Amino acid sequence: MPRRAHKKSRNGCLECKRRHIKVSATEACDEKQPLCSNCRSSERFCEYADPFVRSVPPRSSNSSTPSPAGPMTNELLSSGHLPVPLPPVNLIHVELLYNLTVETLPSLAGATSWITSTDLLAFSALHLSISRPADRERYRRYAAQLQTHALEIYNQMSSEVTTKTCVPLFLFSCMLGMHMLCDVLVYRENSSFDGFLDRYVHSFRLQLGIRAVISGSSWEMLRESILRAPLQNGEISFNWDVEMRPQCQRLIELIESAKLGDAITSTYRHAIMALNVAMNAAVGPTTQNINGITGWTVIVNPEYVEYLVLRRPEALVILAHYAVLIHWHRGLWLFGDSGRFLIESISNHLGPDWAQWLEWPNRFLRETDVNSQGTNVS
Repeated sequence: MPRRAHKKSRNGCLECKRRHIKVSATEACDEKQPLCSNCRSSERFCEYADPFVRSVPPRSSNSSTPSPAGPMTNELLSSGHLPVPLPPVNLIHVELLYNLTVETLPSLAGATSWITSTDLLAFSALHLSISRPADRERYRRYAAQLQTHALEIYNQMSSEVTTKTCVPLFLFSCMLGMHMLCDVLVYRENSSFDGFLDRYVHSFRLQLGIRAVISGSSWEMLRESILRAPLQNGEISFNWDVEMRPQCQRLIELIESAKLGDAITSTYRHAIMALNVAMNAAVGPTTQNINGITGWTVIVNPEYVEYLVLRRPEALVILAHYAVLIHWHRGLWLFGDSGRFLIESISNHLGPDWAQWLEWPNRFLRETDVNSQGTNVS
């Protein structure tokens, strides 16, 4: 007896499913892409689930260049699969591109206007997930899909940093880092402070990939690339030869008086000096300049991150001081109330014994509560 041929499974688009249009009906979803006939005629938003995956070989472990995508790449590749590329263009991409150019980039005062990374549409989707709470989950899903798609493209690139690859690698690393930082800070999902801190450290380590791209000869390549002007401006902003701000100087004095040993003290001192540099880069006539916030996670020493993993109180105190910068930029969709969350969570975690160490961050919160217009970091 001959086998019965299997009919092709048809599931329809998500909108037709929502409207309970059965595939056997005369108005069945024809699954045309990017728009099925039903959604096209009724001018509805048409989207499909992504059931298809294909294997993507990971980069060779013999590569001498660390992945700018860092832990996130390994996490997404842990199962050996990534989604297939999305269609070349569809209406959601058009919407995200429009939002990117009209809302997302202008909201950052040109901080990313020179970036042309594949990840920009994912960043726009993340922005919409925050600015349109009613559609939060839908846009978060788009952000994750596009981010994964961008990672797939990255993993198919050559890992060697050359004059041709240094710019896209650098841009992708910057956008990925900003995307992850925002996602961790804004979407805390009611997790415990320990759970949040684990995610935060994960995004922190992601920044090590940017160091790999801008280290040694790679930095010289970038300085001679089309990014020459913005990188020169960045070098001017991140000037290490500046006077210590009183808050940072006080923090160094507390660290040194604690007698923690040369290695730990040196690590903390460098982290505080980097924070002082970041403060100078962040403080200006407008809170839309986020370079100091995103820059600190790149220039701080990796050893400091390991002390965060161990929940060392002094490392948390430094993080609370950094959170002042985030709180000062609370009006930006990227950060929201995450600066307040960090300062208050660290204060509660450490308790009253560390009140003297946390005096400035908590005072800053009180002052901004009194003054609705905010108070300057300086």
